[in-house]
Amino acid sequence: MLTLLARLEETALSIWLRESGLAFFSSLALHSLAMAIVVGINVALALRLLGVTPQFSLAAFRPYYRLHWAGVLLIFVSGLTLLLAYPAKALSNPVFYLKLAALSLALLIFRQVQQLALRNESLILNASRRGVALLALWVVVLFAGRFLAYTHSVLLASRFY
Repeated sequence: MLTLLARLEETALSIWLRESGLAFFSSLALHSLAMAIVVGINVALALRLLGVTPQFSLAAFRPYYRLHWAGVLLIFVSGLTLLLAYPAKALSNPVFYLKLAALSLALLIFRQVQQLALRNESLILNASRRGVALLALWVVVLFAGRFLAYTHSVLLASRFY
């Protein structure tokens, strides 16, 4: 596996992303901005599911669904560029997989709530459980993402060759 990661690190794109301050920090800034948008919408939805803001119907979130999924796309693209810059750093770290799992589950729950809310608000069973799950999963995603910078054991696989 280290051989494959070392080869990936030696590609022109990976080197450019690592060595160009503008490329790396632009990817990091876009990733942070997209996370803020997506997490913000998810927290607002989770608080509604928990009954903190009952005056808002779930239909009020309809205009934000497109923004949410655009933010998810930006998270994916910017995350991929960050991954390409330091593939061994992420792919050899269990915290990365925890982040991906929590992110995937949170997006699945959001999608379920979105589909149910578009049909009929009363169809959402266990709304408070879904709200708690969304909040907990996004906390895990944020903490795991932040800890990725500090918990790696391998920065560059090519250093082993």
